[in-house]
Amino acid sequence: MLAVVGAILPLALVVWFSPTRVMAATALLLSGRARAVPGAYAVGWVVGIALYIAVFTIFGAAIGAIQLPSLKGDAWFLDALVALVMFGSAALAWRARPRPGSEPRPPRLTRMIGRLTPMSALGLGLAVSIVSPLHLAVAAAVGVDIATGGLAAAAQLVVVVVFVVLSTSSVTIPVGAAIVAPDRAEAPLRRLQTWLSDHGTALLVVVLLVIGVDFVGRWIAALF
Repeated sequence: MLAVVGAILPLALVVWFSPTRVMAATALLLSGRARAVPGAYAVGWVVGIALYIAVFTIFGAAIGAIQLPSLKGDAWFLDALVALVMFGSAALAWRARPRPGSEPRPPRLTRMIGRLTPMSALGLGLAVSIVSPLHLAVAAAVGVDIATGGLAAAAQLVVVVVFVVLSTSSVTIPVGAAIVAPDRAEAPLRRLQTWLSDHGTALLVVVLLVIGVDFVGRWIAALF
């Protein structure tokens, strides 16, 4: 089980470091809205990621159950696809970065905050976790890794829970801290928001490129 957890940790980092999603959560927390709104956003975020991973894990297990050729060995095309998505996402993020000397524009998600109710925040959390080619590629790769890891169903469930908890903690921890201790959390949240606005894109590009190179290595190993 630990080997499978180790294999999916880099992919958890991709979901964990989603600057616009984290900035949306911090902006909700700093907006003075009722705590139910950021709480609902965090719940939607977690549920969306969990559904994605569960669906692909079940799909991969089903393929193995009908005795098709080894999914792990024949999934080199998935490694190539994930690498392409990582490189493409890095390129798009780099192109969209604020130019030197220009004022960073708040992400569109943060501009929607004033209109959100708890139900719409829940829907937004679900949408930003599911409607994402990057998350789709990550979920597919994680699902294959879990389904082909030779684990019992209970162990697979544990790995899914570990992935979801780790990958979504960049949103759930700030939201939880602000709900439990709002006065003490305000200053760190403002610093986090400023830091993400200034450096989030550059760090995201680095993370995506590193994970992309890792999947190129997987692809080469599967072919040769």
